[in-house]
Amino acid sequence: MKIVFESFRKSQQFAAMFANLKNFTENTSIYIKPDYLYIQCMDDSHCCLFECQLSKSWFKEYTFDETNDLAHIGINISMFNKVMTAWNEKQELSIETQPDSDKLSISFENANTVGLFNKYFEISLIDLEKDLLDVVLTDTLVDLTVDSKIFCSLINQLTIFDNNLTLTFNEENIECVSSGSEGSMKALINVEEVKEYAIPDSTVLKQSYSLRYVQMMCNFNKLSSEMEMGFNDERPMVMKYVLGDNNDTESFARIHLAPKFVDDE
Repeated sequence: MKIVFESFRKSQQFAAMFANLKNFTENTSIYIKPDYLYIQCMDDSHCCLFECQLSKSWFKEYTFDETNDLAHIGINISMFNKVMTAWNEKQELSIETQPDSDKLSISFENANTVGLFNKYFEISLIDLEKDLLDVVLTDTLVDLTVDSKIFCSLINQLTIFDNNLTLTFNEENIECVSSGSEGSMKALINVEEVKEYAIPDSTVLKQSYSLRYVQMMCNFNKLSSEMEMGFNDERPMVMKYVLGDNNDTESFARIHLAPKFVDDE
């Protein structure tokens, strides 16, 4: 298996993804398919699931031999992140494994820049016996698309008072509330100020989530300038970052978070 990243931006997205995955778990599996690469991992409390799919066309080069190459590989996220700190934005990133090897080769190359040295790393693959979960998407009651950085900033402010976030959706606005023994914060998002918003007429949906996990999901905001979210009654919220362009609708990072049941007083 060998993959070469098409651009600095995509190399940056891949690095940012793993920089935040360390908050989910220590190790993860990368599943290599003929037409796409897939990553899935769950946090230790099993309430938040991360998945990422990168289509073959997302890469400058994507080589996979179904007969000889491994169907999946396990890597230590912390070690991969340490290697990525040596990458420079002017260098081409490539990742490769050999059929009978227990190592992952990572290369940073640019022969045209004086003083920027080509670098080659090998990290050990690890055996992970984790079942791949079958993610089933259901129709959502509320759909929301917002600016990633703006929403992330709001979530950071809401963590001042409590670890519970309560979202109330209606036709006119979205109410975001966090409250604790020392105070509370409420923010009203006017639906006319977001990128996209869809809710059935006369519908009111109220859901609560752990702010710590919502903040962790928002930390992936470097992946895309916009985030798409879907909400259902007593179902996990889904936050999606679109990673492909107009010609690639199959590349994404998607995070699922189970709701938190809070007694109303």
